[in-house]
Amino acid sequence: MNNTRFSRIFALFLILLLLLAAPTSSAAAANPAALSKTPSRILSLSPAATEILFDLGLGDKIVGVTEYCSWPPEARSKKNIGDMMHVNMEVVVALKPDIVIISNMNEHLKSQIESLGFPVVVVYQDDFNQICGSMKQVGEACGAAESAKARIGELRGLVSGIAERASGETGRTKRSVLVVVGRDAADTSFNKVYVTGPLSFYNDLLTEAGAINVFTRSAPYANISKEGLLRLDPDIIIELVGEHGMTNVTTPEIIAQWNKLTDLKAAREGNVAIIRGDFTMRAGPRYPLLLEAFSKVINEGAREIWE
Repeated sequence: MNNTRFSRIFALFLILLLLLAAPTSSAAAANPAALSKTPSRILSLSPAATEILFDLGLGDKIVGVTEYCSWPPEARSKKNIGDMMHVNMEVVVALKPDIVIISNMNEHLKSQIESLGFPVVVVYQDDFNQICGSMKQVGEACGAAESAKARIGELRGLVSGIAERASGETGRTKRSVLVVVGRDAADTSFNKVYVTGPLSFYNDLLTEAGAINVFTRSAPYANISKEGLLRLDPDIIIELVGEHGMTNVTTPEIIAQWNKLTDLKAAREGNVAIIRGDFTMRAGPRYPLLLEAFSKVINEGAREIWE
């Protein structure tokens, strides 16, 4: 393993993790400026927004995306404007969008974009209800209200079905689960492990899958040490491997690292699971797929899942 490379990749991942933990506005239903016509040129400055747009059949109207907009694969063919946090406004003007869609992660761009005369929609993604609300908002703003309404119904049905099955399968004491969203694979001491708390959408996934989040501090994400891991001592550990961080580390290598923590119940009993794919870090239309993966780990004993 190239430790320098792993550390560099992990540093990039931590930046993205900080974006996920960005504070959200209370105005989740904020309205874009009134549009005189249905948008035909849409600029998406958010991976979640890009997924929603394609999901609603609006992909052909997208004129630009950020470097993080990697799903669906067709998104990569769109003009890449680069960093979603530090957007070149000259590029925005040159693209002449009818509407710009951002997220709560880069909401600081809203006033600047609006000052240039472009309407802005902000999508929120801290829980499943916000995902659905954002889809409704995008649909209404972009001329796909009926498609959004139908798709939201489908997604709610999928989530409800998975949750009902999980409820039927867990006629026992609920398992305690720790969700790990980041750590440096080059540091096998486990002294800096990033986990999810009650204020992240992962908490909803655990609840719907019939489990309990063992990490109860009131925060979306937190950094804990090896000692913290041992104190929590969850029944199951789910480590998420997205598009950054530990992508070049094999599952057997990851499991081998955890297995060295013999004082940790989940490791000792073979209950460390790896879920791979960029959908693990995206709160968007693929939410039911991630919920299904969580349920398979918690209720069916799956220990490796690929998107």
